[in-house]
Amino acid sequence: MSLRHALLALLEAGPMTGYELAKQFDQSADRVWHAPHPQIYTELRKLEREDLVAADEVARGTKAVKRAYRLTEAGERELRRWVSEVEAPSPVRDAAYLKATYFEYADPEVVRRQFEAHRAHHQEQLHRWERHAAQLRARETELLQRRLAHAPQPQHEAIVAYKVHVYEGMAERARAEIAWAERGLALVEKLG
Repeated sequence: MSLRHALLALLEAGPMTGYELAKQFDQSADRVWHAPHPQIYTELRKLEREDLVAADEVARGTKAVKRAYRLTEAGERELRRWVSEVEAPSPVRDAAYLKATYFEYADPEVVRRQFEAHRAHHQEQLHRWERHAAQLRARETELLQRRLAHAPQPQHEAIVAYKVHVYEGMAERARAEIAWAERGLALVEKLG
């Protein structure tokens, strides 16, 4: 259900074509909820069938048209309902940790490479999340600028602060994963 609500939230910033929506998703929500473009388009069609979004045809060039989606009143109500609902934390389901539980069956060099790959992945994520948090703080992202352009001024601080809070939290998670991988590498060395 989270993808549909992320799309509704993106459209709250204003009308977008499917292409623009997928691009904005990649630059914002995809950082915390991955979805491939075909899944985004499929969900967009479902939202339209449920009257949560509506599409208007706009000219594309001289002969073609494209569809620009916008949030309907029902879509805005659904977005507000979803955000107001207290979400139970998801159960843990992490393949890296599951595999690490049984590393005694692997060659130490393989275990080392697993921890190194885990660390490298989370170092990359850390840089992405820190960079995005900085862009949000500076109000530099296109989507944030669109949201702020039509949001009442008293809401601006909250709009920015909650988004920054999310990406700072993701950066903290990445730091914890990096530290876990480094302790794992030290454990490999200790166990020989």
